Amino acid sequence: MADKKPTIYDVAKMTGVSPATVSRVLNEPEKVAQDKRQKVFDAINELGFVPKAAAVVAARKMYKKICVVAPFFSQSSFMERLRGVEEVLNDKHFEIVIYSIQTEEDLNDYIRMITTSNMTDGMILFSLVPNEKSQELLRNAAFPVCFVESSIDGFDNVVINNESGGRLAAEYFYSKGCRNPAFIGEKSNKVYTVPATDDRFRGFKKFFSEKGIGIPEKNVWIGEFSKSNIDKEVRRFLSQDNLPDCVFCSSDLVALSFMSAAKDVGVRVPEDMKVLGFDNIDIAKFVGLSTISQSLDESGRMAAECILSRLKKSGNSTFSILVPINVIERKTT
Repeated sequence: MADKKPTIYDVAKMTGVSPATVSRVLNEPEKVAQDKRQKVFDAINELGFVPKAAAVVAARKMYKKICVVAPFFSQSSFMERLRGVEEVLNDKHFEIVIYSIQTEEDLNDYIRMITTSNMTDGMILFSLVPNEKSQELLRNAAFPVCFVESSIDGFDNVVINNESGGRLAAEYFYSKGCRNPAFIGEKSNKVYTVPATDDRFRGFKKFFSEKGIGIPEKNVWIGEFSKSNIDKEVRRFLSQDNLPDCVFCSSDLVALSFMSAAKDVGVRVPEDMKVLGFDNIDIAKFVGLSTISQSLDESGRMAAECILSRLKKSGNSTFSILVPINVIERKTT
């Protein structure tokens, strides 16, 4: 006789919790204490338990649900990327379920919960780099997975080359005759997110270095993004002798904050200093901010189309799509 398949009651017995708690871990993990969640997930993996919903997935065509996982979800760039996802999926009558990540623990917990329950048709991850254990769970998932901005082996990726974006910004400033460059960026010390600021600065710095132009330390600020920090650092930045003739900001939001502070201390943009942002969020057009466009809506559309394509026809080979980036010239340059 074949071995009996493990049930939710077996998981509950192994972990010393009630079946209701196991069910809650699978469906609403944020409502269960971390230690209990971990015990339940460990028992599920050890027993090889398959939730009932996942066991009958083959009998259903699809759940009509796509999960989108992202950090800093309230930021404009993420909302605009989500807009691209929505444009594609709405016509197909898919529900979009959003998971906003604040910590690495959040990311790992959501990946465990989603891959274990299998109650989704696909997952899109924005600007995230899960650890090896979570990547392995995703590789073994019963649904397609697509990363946006990051490039992770073994998955479909919609890639933004941030280093190339920084280089493009430098090339643009150089063509404008700028020879005393500066960089202002938002610091990210989160190991689970794409190091976009560092990559953009690397490309920016490398181009000028190739032209024999160094960027002095006093012309660089990478720090915590807040109103008080930006105001303080920009005032220090603008109090120096021999002001830079151009400033590349790691995002449009940083650029807008920089311009506001610069105006307060009497520095004119672009007469005294040219300013270039990154992202091309909607508001950039209305305020005349020159920026590097990373095709936010389009990258979201690409990811959604990738998931739909995988649902129609699965395959073992993965692919990466490189999102085009380009300079949008406006009043600040």
